[in-house]
Amino acid sequence: MRKIYVLLLLIFMALPFSNANAQKYLSPIFNYDSILNIKFGSNVTANSSTPEDQLYDIYLPVGDSATKRPVVFFTHGGSFLSGSKETSDVVALCRAFAKRGYVTVSQNYRLGYESFDATNAKRAVWRAMQDGRAAVRHVRAHAAQYLIDTNMIIYGGSSAGGFTALHVAFLDEPQELVLGIDTTTYTGPGSQGLGSFKGTTNNLTNSDEVNAVINLCGAIGDTSWIQLKDKNIPVLNMHGTADNTVPYGTAIIKLFSTIPLLSVSGSSSIRKSLEAKKMTNRFYTFCGLDHVPFLGASAAQKAWMDTTVLFISQFLYYDVLKLSAANPNAIVQEIDSADCSTTGIYATTFAAAKISPNPTQHSVLVQLKNSSAKLQQIAIMDITGRVVGLHNIANENLTIIDLHNFENGIYLLKIITNKGMMIERIIKE
Repeated sequence: MRKIYVLLLLIFMALPFSNANAQKYLSPIFNYDSILNIKFGSNVTANSSTPEDQLYDIYLPVGDSATKRPVVFFTHGGSFLSGSKETSDVVALCRAFAKRGYVTVSQNYRLGYESFDATNAKRAVWRAMQDGRAAVRHVRAHAAQYLIDTNMIIYGGSSAGGFTALHVAFLDEPQELVLGIDTTTYTGPGSQGLGSFKGTTNNLTNSDEVNAVINLCGAIGDTSWIQLKDKNIPVLNMHGTADNTVPYGTAIIKLFSTIPLLSVSGSSSIRKSLEAKKMTNRFYTFCGLDHVPFLGASAAQKAWMDTTVLFISQFLYYDVLKLSAANPNAIVQEIDSADCSTTGIYATTFAAAKISPNPTQHSVLVQLKNSSAKLQQIAIMDITGRVVGLHNIANENLTIIDLHNFENGIYLLKIITNKGMMIERIIKE
Protein backbone atom coordinates (compact mmCIF):
# COMPACT_ATOMS: atom_id res chain seq x y z
CA MET A 1 0.00 0.00 0.00
CA ARG A 2 2.85 2.36 0.86
CA LYS A 3 4.48 1.66 -2.53
CA ILE A 4 1.24 2.52 -4.31
CA TYR A 5 0.94 5.75 -2.35
CA VAL A 6 4.52 6.77 -3.17
CA LEU A 7 3.98 5.94 -6.84
CA LEU A 8 0.82 8.04 -6.99
CA LEU A 9 2.63 10.90 -5.26
CA LEU A 10 5.47 10.77 -7.78
CA ILE A 11 3.02 10.73 -10.69
CA PHE A 12 1.21 13.72 -9.21
CA MET A 13 4.48 15.61 -8.77
CA ALA A 14 5.41 14.89 -12.37
CA LEU A 15 2.28 16.61 -13.71
CA PRO A 16 3.10 20.00 -15.27
CA PHE A 17 0.71 21.95 -13.07
CA SER A 18 -0.60 21.35 -9.56
CA ASN A 19 -3.99 22.39 -8.19
CA ALA A 20 -2.32 25.36 -6.52
CA ASN A 21 -1.28 26.51 -9.99
CA ALA A 22 -4.55 25.65 -11.72
CA GLN A 23 -5.46 29.25 -12.59
CA LYS A 24 -2.18 29.99 -14.29
CA TYR A 25 -2.82 30.84 -17.97
CA LEU A 26 -6.45 31.69 -17.11
CA SER A 27 -6.07 34.44 -14.51
CA PRO A 28 -3.68 37.40 -14.09
CA ILE A 29 -1.53 36.09 -11.23
CA PHE A 30 1.84 37.66 -12.19
CA ASN A 31 3.30 41.08 -12.72
CA TYR A 32 5.04 41.60 -16.04
CA ASP A 33 8.25 43.11 -17.35
CA SER A 34 9.07 44.13 -20.90
CA ILE A 35 12.09 44.37 -23.15
CA LEU A 36 11.53 46.91 -25.90
CA ASN A 37 12.84 47.46 -29.42
CA ILE A 38 14.52 44.14 -30.06
CA LYS A 39 15.77 44.03 -33.65
CA PHE A 40 14.82 40.82 -35.43
CA GLY A 41 15.88 41.84 -38.93
CA SER A 42 15.73 44.52 -41.61
CA ASN A 43 14.45 44.76 -45.16
CA VAL A 44 13.66 47.15 -47.98
CA THR A 45 10.08 48.43 -48.00
CA ALA A 46 7.33 49.32 -50.44
CA ASN A 47 8.52 52.93 -50.48
CA SER A 48 12.27 52.75 -49.95
CA SER A 49 15.23 50.66 -51.10
CA THR A 50 17.00 51.56 -47.85
CA PRO A 51 16.53 48.64 -45.42
CA GLU A 52 14.25 49.39 -42.50
CA ASP A 53 14.97 47.77 -39.13
CA GLN A 54 12.18 45.52 -37.87
CA LEU A 55 11.63 45.45 -34.10
CA TYR A 56 9.52 43.66 -31.55
CA ASP A 57 8.71 44.18 -27.87
CA ILE A 58 8.58 41.17 -25.58
CA TYR A 59 6.59 40.92 -22.34
CA LEU A 60 7.59 38.45 -19.62
CA PRO A 61 5.76 37.21 -16.50
CA VAL A 62 7.61 38.21 -13.33
CA GLY A 63 7.92 35.53 -10.64
CA ASP A 64 7.09 32.60 -12.90
CA SER A 65 9.30 29.58 -12.19
CA ALA A 66 8.59 27.75 -15.46
CA THR A 67 11.59 27.26 -17.74
CA LYS A 68 9.59 26.55 -20.90
CA ARG A 69 6.73 28.96 -21.41
CA PRO A 70 4.28 29.30 -24.30
CA VAL A 71 4.63 32.36 -26.52
CA VAL A 72 1.76 34.42 -27.94
CA PHE A 73 2.23 37.04 -30.66
CA PHE A 74 -0.30 39.89 -30.84
CA THR A 75 0.36 41.80 -34.07
CA HIS A 76 -1.13 45.21 -34.79
CA GLY A 77 -3.63 46.30 -37.42
CA GLY A 78 -3.85 49.39 -39.61
CA SER A 79 -4.72 48.25 -43.16
CA PHE A 80 -1.00 47.58 -43.83
CA LEU A 81 -0.62 51.37 -43.90
CA SER A 82 -0.38 52.43 -40.28
CA GLY A 83 -0.08 51.12 -36.74
CA SER A 84 2.87 49.80 -34.77
CA LYS A 85 3.88 47.44 -32.01
CA GLU A 86 2.78 50.20 -29.60
CA THR A 87 -0.86 50.19 -30.83
CA SER A 88 -3.05 50.16 -27.73
CA ASP A 89 -5.07 46.98 -28.31
CA VAL A 90 -2.07 44.71 -28.92
CA VAL A 91 -0.15 46.25 -26.00
CA ALA A 92 -3.14 45.61 -23.73
CA LEU A 93 -3.34 42.00 -24.93
CA CYS A 94 0.40 41.45 -24.47
CA ARG A 95 0.25 42.75 -20.91
CA ALA A 96 -2.89 40.78 -20.07
CA PHE A 97 -1.40 37.47 -21.19
CA ALA A 98 2.06 38.07 -19.71
CA LYS A 99 0.22 38.45 -16.39
CA ARG A 100 -1.29 35.02 -17.03
CA GLY A 101 2.10 33.34 -17.51
CA TYR A 102 2.71 33.65 -21.24
CA VAL A 103 5.65 35.26 -22.96
CA THR A 104 4.03 37.73 -25.35
CA VAL A 105 5.34 39.59 -28.40
CA SER A 106 4.19 42.67 -30.29
CA GLN A 107 6.09 43.21 -33.52
CA ASN A 108 6.43 45.77 -36.27
CA TYR A 109 6.26 44.78 -39.92
CA ARG A 110 6.80 46.66 -43.18
CA LEU A 111 3.94 48.98 -44.10
CA GLY A 112 2.84 50.63 -47.31
CA TYR A 113 1.61 50.02 -50.85
CA GLU A 114 3.29 50.86 -54.13
CA SER A 115 -0.20 51.79 -55.36
CA PHE A 116 -3.73 51.07 -54.21
CA ASP A 117 -4.80 48.07 -56.28
CA ALA A 118 -5.29 44.32 -55.91
CA THR A 119 -1.72 43.37 -56.91
CA ASN A 120 -0.11 45.70 -54.42
CA ALA A 121 -2.55 44.76 -51.66
CA LYS A 122 -1.33 41.17 -52.07
CA ARG A 123 2.26 42.40 -51.97
CA ALA A 124 1.60 44.29 -48.71
CA VAL A 125 0.21 41.12 -47.08
CA TRP A 126 3.18 39.13 -48.40
CA ARG A 127 5.72 41.50 -46.83
CA ALA A 128 3.90 41.38 -43.50
CA MET A 129 3.82 37.57 -43.65
CA GLN A 130 7.57 37.45 -44.32
CA ASP A 131 8.26 39.73 -41.36
CA GLY A 132 5.95 37.66 -39.17
CA ARG A 133 7.88 34.53 -40.08
CA ALA A 134 11.18 36.31 -39.43
CA ALA A 135 10.01 37.36 -35.95
CA VAL A 136 8.93 33.79 -35.14
CA ARG A 137 12.36 32.48 -36.17
CA HIS A 138 14.09 35.12 -34.05
CA VAL A 139 11.99 34.41 -30.95
CA ARG A 140 12.51 30.68 -31.39
CA ALA A 141 16.28 31.20 -31.75
CA HIS A 142 16.33 33.03 -28.38
CA ALA A 143 14.26 30.46 -26.51
CA ALA A 144 16.93 29.89 -23.85
CA GLN A 145 17.15 33.60 -23.09
CA TYR A 146 13.40 34.09 -22.66
CA LEU A 147 12.61 30.61 -21.25
CA ILE A 148 10.36 29.73 -24.18
CA ASP A 149 8.79 26.45 -25.22
CA THR A 150 9.71 26.29 -28.91
CA ASN A 151 6.91 23.80 -29.49
CA MET A 152 4.23 26.20 -28.31
CA ILE A 153 4.34 29.39 -30.36
CA ILE A 154 0.92 30.92 -30.96
CA TYR A 155 0.64 33.67 -33.56
CA GLY A 156 -2.20 36.15 -33.32
CA GLY A 157 -3.14 39.59 -34.49
CA SER A 158 -5.84 42.21 -34.85
CA SER A 159 -7.24 43.33 -38.22
CA ALA A 160 -4.20 43.43 -40.58
CA GLY A 161 -2.39 41.54 -37.81
CA GLY A 162 -5.09 38.85 -38.11
CA PHE A 163 -4.39 38.68 -41.85
CA THR A 164 -0.70 38.30 -41.01
CA ALA A 165 -1.37 35.52 -38.50
CA LEU A 166 -3.49 33.49 -40.91
CA HIS A 167 -0.99 33.81 -43.75
CA VAL A 168 2.01 32.99 -41.52
CA ALA A 169 0.23 29.79 -40.50
CA PHE A 170 -1.40 28.64 -43.73
CA LEU A 171 0.24 30.21 -46.79
CA ASP A 172 3.20 27.87 -47.08
CA GLU A 173 2.95 25.71 -50.19
CA PRO A 174 4.23 26.44 -53.75
CA GLN A 175 0.87 25.47 -55.22
CA GLU A 176 -0.74 28.25 -53.19
CA LEU A 177 1.09 30.89 -55.24
CA VAL A 178 -2.12 31.74 -57.06
CA LEU A 179 -1.51 35.24 -55.76
CA GLY A 180 0.74 35.85 -58.76
CA ILE A 181 3.59 36.76 -56.43
CA ASP A 182 7.05 36.84 -58.01
CA THR A 183 9.36 35.09 -55.52
CA THR A 184 12.60 36.36 -57.02
CA THR A 185 14.71 38.68 -54.87
CA TYR A 186 13.09 41.91 -53.70
CA THR A 187 15.29 44.99 -54.09
CA GLY A 188 12.89 47.81 -53.27
CA PRO A 189 10.27 50.00 -54.96
CA GLY A 190 9.74 48.96 -58.56
CA SER A 191 11.06 45.45 -57.97
CA GLN A 192 8.75 42.76 -59.31
CA GLY A 193 10.24 40.11 -57.05
CA LEU A 194 9.24 39.85 -53.38
CA GLY A 195 11.25 36.86 -52.24
CA SER A 196 10.02 33.52 -50.95
CA PHE A 197 7.59 32.67 -48.17
CA LYS A 198 10.41 33.02 -45.62
CA GLY A 199 11.71 36.28 -47.06
CA THR A 200 15.05 37.91 -46.31
CA THR A 201 14.20 40.05 -43.26
CA ASN A 202 16.71 37.89 -41.40
CA ASN A 203 18.89 34.96 -42.43
CA LEU A 204 17.90 32.58 -39.64
CA THR A 205 17.22 29.09 -40.96
CA ASN A 206 15.32 27.61 -38.01
CA SER A 207 11.60 26.84 -38.12
CA ASP A 208 8.98 29.56 -38.50
CA GLU A 209 6.03 27.21 -38.03
CA VAL A 210 3.40 28.15 -35.47
CA ASN A 211 1.30 25.93 -33.22
CA ALA A 212 -1.97 27.88 -33.07
CA VAL A 213 -3.59 30.99 -34.57
CA ILE A 214 -5.59 33.87 -33.06
CA ASN A 215 -7.46 35.89 -35.70
CA LEU A 216 -9.14 39.02 -34.40
CA CYS A 217 -11.18 40.67 -37.18
CA GLY A 218 -8.82 39.59 -39.96
CA ALA A 219 -9.20 37.47 -43.10
CA ILE A 220 -7.40 35.08 -45.43
CA GLY A 221 -6.95 35.30 -49.18
CA ASP A 222 -8.37 31.83 -49.82
CA THR A 223 -9.76 29.29 -47.33
CA SER A 224 -8.39 26.47 -49.53
CA TRP A 225 -4.97 27.34 -48.12
CA ILE A 226 -6.17 25.80 -44.85
CA GLN A 227 -5.48 22.13 -45.56
CA LEU A 228 -5.85 18.85 -43.70
CA LYS A 229 -2.09 18.83 -43.14
CA ASP A 230 -2.76 21.85 -40.88
CA LYS A 231 -5.19 19.91 -38.67
CA ASN A 232 -2.91 20.22 -35.64
CA ILE A 233 -3.11 24.02 -35.68
CA PRO A 234 -6.08 25.19 -33.57
CA VAL A 235 -7.62 28.48 -34.71
CA LEU A 236 -9.58 31.17 -32.86
CA ASN A 237 -11.67 33.71 -34.80
CA MET A 238 -13.46 36.77 -33.41
CA HIS A 239 -15.30 39.16 -35.74
CA GLY A 240 -18.16 41.67 -35.91
CA THR A 241 -21.15 41.04 -38.15
CA ALA A 242 -21.25 44.73 -39.14
CA ASP A 243 -17.54 45.02 -39.92
CA ASN A 244 -17.15 47.64 -42.66
CA THR A 245 -13.37 47.23 -42.90
CA VAL A 246 -12.77 43.48 -43.15
CA PRO A 247 -15.71 41.30 -44.27
CA TYR A 248 -17.29 38.95 -41.75
CA GLY A 249 -17.74 36.42 -44.58
CA THR A 250 -16.32 36.35 -48.11
CA ALA A 251 -16.43 39.63 -50.04
CA ILE A 252 -14.38 42.28 -51.81
CA ILE A 253 -12.34 44.22 -49.28
CA LYS A 254 -12.32 47.98 -49.80
CA LEU A 255 -9.46 50.19 -48.67
CA PHE A 256 -10.76 53.26 -46.81
CA SER A 257 -14.19 51.68 -47.40
CA THR A 258 -14.06 53.01 -50.99
CA ILE A 259 -11.24 51.47 -53.06
CA PRO A 260 -12.08 47.84 -54.05
CA LEU A 261 -9.02 45.60 -53.78
CA LEU A 262 -9.63 41.85 -53.79
CA SER A 263 -11.87 39.11 -52.46
CA VAL A 264 -10.98 37.81 -49.02
CA SER A 265 -12.60 35.44 -46.55
CA GLY A 266 -13.29 36.70 -43.05
CA SER A 267 -13.90 34.79 -39.86
CA SER A 268 -17.32 33.36 -40.71
CA SER A 269 -16.01 31.77 -43.92
CA ILE A 270 -12.87 30.57 -42.14
CA ARG A 271 -15.05 28.96 -39.48
CA LYS A 272 -17.00 27.03 -42.13
CA SER A 273 -13.77 25.79 -43.72
CA LEU A 274 -12.35 24.66 -40.37
CA GLU A 275 -15.56 22.90 -39.39
CA ALA A 276 -15.68 21.07 -42.73
CA LYS A 277 -12.15 19.80 -42.11
CA LYS A 278 -12.99 18.95 -38.47
CA MET A 279 -10.14 21.15 -37.24
CA THR A 280 -10.12 22.45 -33.67
CA ASN A 281 -11.42 26.00 -33.69
CA ARG A 282 -13.39 28.55 -31.68
CA PHE A 283 -15.58 31.34 -32.99
CA TYR A 284 -16.95 34.44 -31.28
CA THR A 285 -19.21 36.85 -33.16
CA PHE A 286 -19.47 40.46 -32.04
CA CYS A 287 -23.17 40.73 -32.90
CA GLY A 288 -23.98 43.93 -34.76
CA LEU A 289 -20.56 45.47 -34.11
CA ASP A 290 -18.10 47.06 -36.48
CA HIS A 291 -14.35 46.57 -36.85
CA VAL A 292 -12.19 45.77 -33.76
CA PRO A 293 -14.79 46.75 -31.12
CA PHE A 294 -12.26 46.21 -28.31
CA LEU A 295 -9.94 49.02 -29.52
CA GLY A 296 -10.41 52.19 -27.49
CA ALA A 297 -10.86 53.59 -24.01
CA SER A 298 -14.64 53.82 -23.67
CA ALA A 299 -16.52 51.65 -21.20
CA ALA A 300 -18.00 49.61 -24.05
CA GLN A 301 -14.64 49.08 -25.72
CA LYS A 302 -13.05 48.07 -22.42
CA ALA A 303 -15.87 45.59 -21.86
CA TRP A 304 -15.28 44.07 -25.30
CA MET A 305 -11.57 43.85 -24.50
CA ASP A 306 -12.44 41.91 -21.33
CA THR A 307 -14.60 39.58 -23.45
CA THR A 308 -11.74 39.14 -25.93
CA VAL A 309 -9.21 38.33 -23.22
CA LEU A 310 -11.55 35.81 -21.60
CA PHE A 311 -12.33 34.04 -24.89
CA ILE A 312 -8.65 33.85 -25.89
CA SER A 313 -7.71 32.64 -22.39
CA GLN A 314 -10.18 29.79 -22.57
CA PHE A 315 -9.13 28.84 -26.10
CA LEU A 316 -5.47 28.67 -25.13
CA TYR A 317 -6.05 26.86 -21.85
CA TYR A 318 -8.51 24.20 -23.05
CA ASP A 319 -7.84 23.80 -26.77
CA VAL A 320 -4.17 24.65 -27.25
CA LEU A 321 -2.33 23.85 -24.01
CA LYS A 322 -4.99 21.27 -23.08
CA LEU A 323 -4.50 21.77 -19.35
CA SER A 324 -7.88 20.48 -18.23
CA ALA A 325 -9.65 17.15 -18.55
CA ALA A 326 -13.00 18.99 -18.59
CA ASN A 327 -15.01 19.10 -21.79
CA PRO A 328 -14.11 22.51 -23.29
CA ASN A 329 -17.38 22.64 -25.22
CA ALA A 330 -19.20 22.93 -21.92
CA ILE A 331 -17.00 25.87 -20.84
CA VAL A 332 -16.06 27.95 -23.89
CA GLN A 333 -19.13 29.94 -24.94
CA GLU A 334 -19.01 30.43 -28.71
CA ILE A 335 -21.32 32.78 -30.62
CA ASP A 336 -22.10 32.35 -34.33
CA SER A 337 -24.17 34.70 -36.49
CA ALA A 338 -27.22 32.46 -35.96
CA ASP A 339 -26.98 33.19 -32.24
CA CYS A 340 -27.14 36.90 -33.01
CA SER A 341 -30.43 36.63 -34.89
CA THR A 342 -32.05 34.34 -32.34
CA THR A 343 -31.19 36.68 -29.49
CA GLY A 344 -32.48 39.68 -31.40
CA ILE A 345 -29.24 41.69 -31.33
CA TYR A 346 -28.21 41.41 -34.95
CA ALA A 347 -27.91 45.16 -35.46
CA THR A 348 -27.03 47.70 -38.11
CA THR A 349 -23.60 49.32 -38.22
CA PHE A 350 -23.03 51.38 -35.10
CA ALA A 351 -20.23 53.63 -36.25
CA ALA A 352 -20.99 54.72 -39.84
CA ALA A 353 -20.07 58.35 -40.48
CA LYS A 354 -21.06 61.08 -42.92
CA ILE A 355 -18.13 63.20 -44.18
CA SER A 356 -19.05 66.45 -45.94
CA PRO A 357 -18.15 68.23 -48.07
CA ASN A 358 -15.79 65.74 -49.69
CA PRO A 359 -13.77 66.90 -51.63
CA THR A 360 -13.29 70.07 -49.60
CA GLN A 361 -11.28 73.27 -49.80
CA HIS A 362 -11.33 74.28 -46.16
CA SER A 363 -12.91 71.93 -43.60
CA VAL A 364 -15.09 68.84 -43.26
CA LEU A 365 -17.99 67.95 -41.02
CA VAL A 366 -17.75 64.49 -39.47
CA GLN A 367 -21.13 63.27 -38.21
CA LEU A 368 -21.95 59.80 -36.92
CA LYS A 369 -25.12 58.34 -38.39
CA ASN A 370 -26.07 56.51 -35.21
CA SER A 371 -27.29 59.00 -32.59
CA SER A 372 -25.97 56.89 -29.70
CA ALA A 373 -22.45 56.77 -31.15
CA LYS A 374 -19.98 59.35 -29.84
CA LEU A 375 -16.74 60.58 -31.34
CA GLN A 376 -13.66 60.19 -29.16
CA GLN A 377 -10.66 60.82 -31.41
CA ILE A 378 -9.91 61.58 -35.07
CA ALA A 379 -6.39 61.13 -36.45
CA ILE A 380 -5.55 62.69 -39.82
CA MET A 381 -3.07 60.58 -41.80
CA ASP A 382 -1.32 61.21 -45.08
CA ILE A 383 -1.45 58.58 -47.79
CA THR A 384 1.58 56.75 -46.34
CA GLY A 385 -0.20 56.33 -43.00
CA ARG A 386 1.81 59.03 -41.16
CA VAL A 387 -0.26 60.90 -38.56
CA VAL A 388 -0.26 64.61 -39.46
CA GLY A 389 -3.04 65.79 -37.16
CA LEU A 390 -4.83 64.56 -34.03
CA HIS A 391 -8.14 65.71 -32.52
CA ASN A 392 -9.46 64.47 -29.18
CA ILE A 393 -13.23 64.89 -28.92
CA ALA A 394 -15.38 64.90 -25.79
CA ASN A 395 -18.01 62.34 -26.79
CA GLU A 396 -19.78 64.46 -29.39
CA ASN A 397 -21.86 63.07 -32.27
CA LEU A 398 -20.32 65.50 -34.76
CA THR A 399 -17.31 67.75 -35.16
CA ILE A 400 -15.62 69.99 -37.74
CA ILE A 401 -12.06 69.25 -38.87
CA ASP A 402 -10.18 72.33 -40.10
CA LEU A 403 -7.91 71.60 -43.09
CA HIS A 404 -6.88 75.17 -43.99
CA ASN A 405 -3.20 74.53 -43.23
CA PHE A 406 -2.97 71.22 -45.11
CA GLU A 407 -1.55 70.80 -48.59
CA ASN A 408 -3.94 69.67 -51.32
CA GLY A 409 -4.16 65.90 -51.68
CA ILE A 410 -5.68 62.71 -50.27
CA TYR A 411 -5.88 62.19 -46.50
CA LEU A 412 -7.26 59.46 -44.27
CA LEU A 413 -9.39 60.06 -41.20
CA LYS A 414 -9.02 57.36 -38.54
CA ILE A 415 -12.22 57.86 -36.55
CA ILE A 416 -12.49 56.26 -33.10
CA THR A 417 -15.90 56.20 -31.41
CA ASN A 418 -17.44 54.52 -28.41
CA LYS A 419 -18.85 51.92 -30.82
CA GLY A 420 -15.81 51.10 -32.93
CA MET A 421 -13.20 52.43 -35.35
CA MET A 422 -13.28 53.27 -39.08
CA ILE A 423 -11.03 54.87 -41.67
CA GLU A 424 -12.49 57.32 -44.20
CA ARG A 425 -10.81 58.98 -47.18
CA ILE A 426 -11.04 62.73 -47.79
CA ILE A 427 -9.70 64.96 -50.58
CA LYS A 428 -8.35 68.49 -49.95
CA GLU A 429 -8.53 70.61 -53.11
